[in-house]
Amino acid sequence: MRSHNPRSHRATTSSSSLRWLKYLWPALALALLAAPLVWPSAAAAACNFLLKWGSTGSANGQFITPRGIATDSAGNVYVADQNDRVQKFDSSGVFQFKFGTGGSSTGAVIAASGVAVDSAGNIYVTDSDPDRSSGMVQKFNSSGAFVLSWGTQGSGNSQFFGAGGVAVDSAGNVYVADIGNHRIQKFTSAGVFLTKWGSNGTGDGQFNGPQGVAVDAADNVYVADTNNNRIQKFNSTGTFLTKWGSNGTGDGQFNGPQGVAADGAGNIYVADTGNNRLQKFSATSTFISTCGGPDPGTGDGEFSGPQDVAADTAGNSYVADTGNDRVQKFGAATASPVADAGPDQTLECTGGLTSVTLDGTGSTPGSGTISSYTWTEGMTTLGTGAMLTVSLPNGSHTITLTVMDTGGDSATDDVVINIQDTMAPMITLNGPNPMTVECHTSFSDPGATAHDTCAGSVAVNTSGSVDANTPGTYTITYTATDGANTATATRTVQVVDSTAPVISCPADIMVNLPPNSNATSMPVSFTVTAGDSCSSNVTVTTDHTSGANFPIGTTIVNATADDHNGNTSSCSFTVTVLYDFAGFFPPVANLPTVNVVNAGRAIPVKFSLSGNKGLNIFAPDSPASGPSMCNSSDPATTLQDTVTAGSSSLSYDPATDQYVYVWKTDAAWAGTCRQLVVQLNDGSIHRANFRFK
Repeated sequence: MRSHNPRSHRATTSSSSLRWLKYLWPALALALLAAPLVWPSAAAAACNFLLKWGSTGSANGQFITPRGIATDSAGNVYVADQNDRVQKFDSSGVFQFKFGTGGSSTGAVIAASGVAVDSAGNIYVTDSDPDRSSGMVQKFNSSGAFVLSWGTQGSGNSQFFGAGGVAVDSAGNVYVADIGNHRIQKFTSAGVFLTKWGSNGTGDGQFNGPQGVAVDAADNVYVADTNNNRIQKFNSTGTFLTKWGSNGTGDGQFNGPQGVAADGAGNIYVADTGNNRLQKFSATSTFISTCGGPDPGTGDGEFSGPQDVAADTAGNSYVADTGNDRVQKFGAATASPVADAGPDQTLECTGGLTSVTLDGTGSTPGSGTISSYTWTEGMTTLGTGAMLTVSLPNGSHTITLTVMDTGGDSATDDVVINIQDTMAPMITLNGPNPMTVECHTSFSDPGATAHDTCAGSVAVNTSGSVDANTPGTYTITYTATDGANTATATRTVQVVDSTAPVISCPADIMVNLPPNSNATSMPVSFTVTAGDSCSSNVTVTTDHTSGANFPIGTTIVNATADDHNGNTSSCSFTVTVLYDFAGFFPPVANLPTVNVVNAGRAIPVKFSLSGNKGLNIFAPDSPASGPSMCNSSDPATTLQDTVTAGSSSLSYDPATDQYVYVWKTDAAWAGTCRQLVVQLNDGSIHRANFRFK
């Protein structure tokens, strides 16, 4: 079984834990009796070490006795250690987050034994702590949030005597190694019991303290039958298929194997705990390779009691190196490295020295990863790194890239760099090209600059001229040389009269009709001006003559200027003629005063336009009224002068020069406030507020 590490901070012993040890002692004793077979002095077998991470401690990325390890479909790695937590890392060992830390309630991890991840990213963690009775399997979502738990201590269905390894099949079913009950239990992803198989013994389908369980792509189940020192293979319903292994240190033999994993190609990896090694087999139990052992060690590819192993879809394997408090990653061995210095380069010189980027990222490792890139020219080392920027003089250079990988192999490749001057200077015109110049304006040549990749900035000679007073097409020529190569460029200048006259309209005009008259229009004068830089003969026309009579209301005046060169411009303004409206007369009080009146009465609304303008003075749909807010803070006056007329009407009283609009109110308005809106046909709007009793 996976026992607690002596260095673990959990040292409490209870009566239930003593019962736990009593039930599992025969299995533990068998492993201890077999231990002398594990420690012959021999060199560790070679393996393709890629990287490692972790050290002893409780900080992020540190471990105390890591016992369970798993990968997800994205290659992330999950490690359960005896810090009472599960940590998540990316495939390079970079810490992502942790969960299940602290406490003993559901959602907290105590003595985590196994960890597995399903295709949806849900995480299952088993608990082998014999004192825990509140759930031996816990399910978390992909963010580490607790979802559910199941299991108690015992030997019935969904009960465990130490939940060990855990695995998930393609349908999301969960398999748990029930260590002390010597069996495998199968559940749905919701923790519903499905089936079980196994009993204590050495026969096919029997177990002695099984600790590891794995599922391959075909949903076959592999069990690390720990104290029987073997691996057993079953189908998903628990039917025995095959087995392999016996106690010993040879290939295919085991000493207390605790972890098992399957990769996408069907290969099986076994954490051979007592032999301090990792063994790899085919799906039919054929031995493929071994890594580590037989003695414990701390070097790369060496182990101290590894308790679990996981494999990702890329064929990499990850080992929970339990006694060394770390994780080691291994990959498939390849051939010798291949150096790739990139394609030959021909570059235009940029001066005495030219910057060149050397790119060796196309190189591939043979074993592990590339550990160094070295660039040399002859006996001179130029620098290191997959990519290197160097400065080289004109001429041809043969540069050699040497790469070494972590497997100790090296390879070289040459790249030829030619630095030469084959290009003429590049002329850059300042300003636009072609360039348009308005006639009768001054012309200034914006000029040009020239740059040569080898010589840098070079002088520019200019020829040609422009007569800005005469429309036409002109050409300016620019010439530059670096001593061997000459370049020319031209600029076309068009002198044109394309500018429309500048026209200026007056601001909008607003006037009132003369007082004490019956006029409904009046003469209005205005001035529109215009000018043109290329023409002194600019004509201004308007669609309304200055000084003409303008009717009541708003009239738009449009003006156009023509320079007689095909260019026109326009502007517009408005002339508004207003009545001479001086407000409402009593009995109606003007804003903000509120007129208080009995609802249903007719109200004489009186006003003057300073003369008789006829009865067609209202805008369409005016006057009108609508509900308004009753504000107690507004000043109010009681309106006394009301009539009982039957309907609204408008009249003019020449004696008083007043219009009288009789507004018939509605008795239903009692207790409300309304605003009367009077809009005249000159566009002006006048309002009064009323409160009805």
